[in-house]
Amino acid sequence: MPEDMKGLSWFRLILLQVIVGSLLIGICSYTFRIPMDQVHIVPPQQDRLDRVAGVPMRVDVTYPGLGTLSIEDPKELLKLKSSFSGLLSTGTQRQQKQVPRLLLTGTMAYLDQEDIPFQLETNAFQFGQKLVNSLNVSANIRKLQSTLIDKMLTTVTIGSAVENKKNDVFSLQQGVLTALSQVERKELISQITAAARIIDFSHFDDLQQPPDAHFVIQLTSDYRVKKHWIHLDRYNGAYIVVYDLLDETNQRAYFKLN
Repeated sequence: MPEDMKGLSWFRLILLQVIVGSLLIGICSYTFRIPMDQVHIVPPQQDRLDRVAGVPMRVDVTYPGLGTLSIEDPKELLKLKSSFSGLLSTGTQRQQKQVPRLLLTGTMAYLDQEDIPFQLETNAFQFGQKLVNSLNVSANIRKLQSTLIDKMLTTVTIGSAVENKKNDVFSLQQGVLTALSQVERKELISQITAAARIIDFSHFDDLQQPPDAHFVIQLTSDYRVKKHWIHLDRYNGAYIVVYDLLDETNQRAYFKLN
């Protein structure tokens, strides 16, 4: 074979090796490439929704004078997440100078991000640094407030409020408040803790009549707003009605005595 033909064959072989090697290097570089951080600019509206975009694991709510309640039920957490997201996405902030009559504080704990604190006032909701208090969400704020307060109305929390020596407990008769003795407090605690909450109270007719006994619990709180109260009505030894949790909420819960 002539020398020029041999040289051409070697050139083709080297060229083929270069092409194949380049392809292999390119494929390996793409497959095992080092990822680079990307910066995404999130619109304000989207950022507002991302505040509750994580997976909530627990919600802790502190009621002035009653203590802290933890909510861990996944269904309840999804409902609260939806309520929070709805308020933040539709509500706006307006100037407000009034001192809130009611303040619930809490924290939403997440699985995949840091915990975010929140505050629920009478007509305002603050989640992290975002505050909404516009009129178009005031009804939803009250609904959320009612939901969280209702979860606090248990025999455990009410019994603990009566047992707490920092709280004053009275009986109300003909407009006169009389402080309960320790023996009377223990008796009231035993009745409350042995009671069971009921939903269907339509067949009880005694609610139209004056109660057999009326008790008032003045809750002690370090918060600067007005005092907090719980009222207990006892009818014929059958059940207790809890209402007027705070003077303005008029929240009711029914407990049948055992």
